[in-house]
Amino acid sequence: MSRSVADEIGSDPVFVCGPPRSGVRLLATILDGHAALGSGPELPFIVTMAQQWRDLDETLGINHERNYGLERDASRRAFRKAILQLFAERLRRAAKGTFVYHSFAAALCMDTLGRVFPQAKFVVTMRDPRAIASSLLRCGWRNPRTGEPLPYTLNVAAGAQFVTDFAQAAMRAASAPVLQDRVMVLRYEDLCRRADEVLAMLARFLSIAAIRPMVSARAAAGIVGPPEAAHPALRSDTIDLESVARWRSQLSAADVDAIESIAAPVFRAFGYAR
Repeated sequence: MSRSVADEIGSDPVFVCGPPRSGVRLLATILDGHAALGSGPELPFIVTMAQQWRDLDETLGINHERNYGLERDASRRAFRKAILQLFAERLRRAAKGTFVYHSFAAALCMDTLGRVFPQAKFVVTMRDPRAIASSLLRCGWRNPRTGEPLPYTLNVAAGAQFVTDFAQAAMRAASAPVLQDRVMVLRYEDLCRRADEVLAMLARFLSIAAIRPMVSARAAAGIVGPPEAAHPALRSDTIDLESVARWRSQLSAADVDAIESIAAPVFRAFGYAR
């Protein structure tokens, strides 16, 4: 397959990623309301496919080129095409041009995804670690293999450590040279408090028309999934301001102190006041 044919399959996605409870799904549903963008339920295996390409390229890329005359970039183009075809019919039915892929795991391998999709843009969501740790306590998530509660949902210290480790790993991935000028960090609180301003900046970053700060009933049902899904359904309404400071009434002073101590690097990196 020639490079030109492979690259005509479709537009590279917009990746929305970040730690759990940081607004990843909220932002994806907002973007789905845009005339140019379409999204859908989370597809975790997309990250796996990108990682498989990376492993294949690192172990066999040179050998394929040397022994089989296969241009090394051909495998990347093949993986790109295969992934884009998974979105194509949904985009066609919605009359949209670009897919918005939302995933927590994608935040940890943005460098690999950025190589598979050289024109993709990445939006990394973040939220006050106190709010994330408080929210995780109420999720009730369990390991699907063992049925045991996930450790970071059991206490605020574990939640704060999880957020810290996740954020640091994500920002290391985002610092890859291949992603220069392709990553935007968006804080959940800024989105809630200054939606029009923040979404205007996001629209410029994505080079699209204005984005409305709304969650439609269709997007909430068709992207987040049914009520019995692992994540609770989003409300179809304007952005919820109430959730920004809800942690203040849910956490004890000792809990707040513990989170602020453990997650100090996140507070510094993302400009959160302690």
